[in-house]
Amino acid sequence: MRSFAFEALGTHWTVDIDEVDLRHDTQENVQVFLHDFEERFSRFRPDSEVNTWRQAVPGKYPLSLEFRTLLERAEELRTLTSGKYDPATAGLLERAGYGLPSPSQTETPENFVLPKWHLEDESIVIDGPVVFDLGGMGKGYAIDQVAKLLLDQGYKYFLVEGGGDMYGTSKQDDSPWQVAIEYPGQPEVALGSVALKQAGLAVSDRFRRRFGRWHHVIDPLSKQAVDTIDGCAALARTAWDADSLTAGIFLGSPREYSALAKALQGEYIVMLPGGYLSQSPDWPGELFS
Repeated sequence: MRSFAFEALGTHWTVDIDEVDLRHDTQENVQVFLHDFEERFSRFRPDSEVNTWRQAVPGKYPLSLEFRTLLERAEELRTLTSGKYDPATAGLLERAGYGLPSPSQTETPENFVLPKWHLEDESIVIDGPVVFDLGGMGKGYAIDQVAKLLLDQGYKYFLVEGGGDMYGTSKQDDSPWQVAIEYPGQPEVALGSVALKQAGLAVSDRFRRRFGRWHHVIDPLSKQAVDTIDGCAALARTAWDADSLTAGIFLGSPREYSALAKALQGEYIVMLPGGYLSQSPDWPGELFS
């Protein structure tokens, strides 16, 4: 087993490779990719693609192929959650005090107007200034791209983990990676475990990345931080699908969970306030009492 750890995209990453040999440039290649991804898609980078239209006038603008791919998934999630998932809420997060630039001194989150946007041909159509925050959905995509990089370099057995979300192949003996799922708000307690094999796992909760009375998941329609669930976990074919599923569940209503799981071909568990638990019918993991 070979492992390396580092910081990227504002969180801790670990790559475990269940093989004897490790190319000397593997870690460097992974970190270079993630650095470039952050430069392109982080709203904390002034020159990133997600900030391209921060001061734009209404109109139609060309997109890179990769950004269009990410926004196509965002459009799908927006539809599946009746408009509650929308990466254009970046401006709302900023006014609430999360990230840069500094929140406006004259405007509050409550009077934020959600920018309108849609994809058309190879372009984006906007009604005025807009900045995007890809959040966990973007991180899941990045995890899968790291996995592809490892496969392209000849590795077959590995686990890529970034900030609690991950993708795993299998181990050399064809056994899965056994992964514990943290109880929301209690990092020392395991809610359960799941066997990860050629699949992605994502987790999300409302206890991390807090700022004042807010946390990082804000409903753009009510303009309030989501407090109807404590956290959720999702298992899917890829880390991107799993992360997309947790993003949709956090903002969607319970009646939309089944459609989200079907669209993303995943399974989920949802932890509700008061210690209550909801799960999809075929959740494959073990839950501890």
